[in-house]
Amino acid sequence: MEPFETWLLGRVPQPVEAGEVSVDLLTELRAEFEASREKPPEQSQADAVLDIAVELQMPIEKVEAGLAALEVQPRVIREELLLE
Repeated sequence: MEPFETWLLGRVPQPVEAGEVSVDLLTELRAEFEASREKPPEQSQADAVLDIAVELQMPIEKVEAGLAALEVQPRVIREELLLE
């Protein structure tokens, strides 16, 4: 299990017990983590890019270019994002 997965799955029971989120959330999260382990890394990357594009309402190509720029010059891009 990845550290983030462990952390998240350890935190979900608290809001479930408090009635803040659905009881089904923990089951759904476990199923999503399991499904992600079964996907090849390339498909996971493509799915993540698509999710970002949909959320930001941007073309996939623009999201891919932005992510590529972050990998090449993370400090420069971070500064630009903070200025906008």
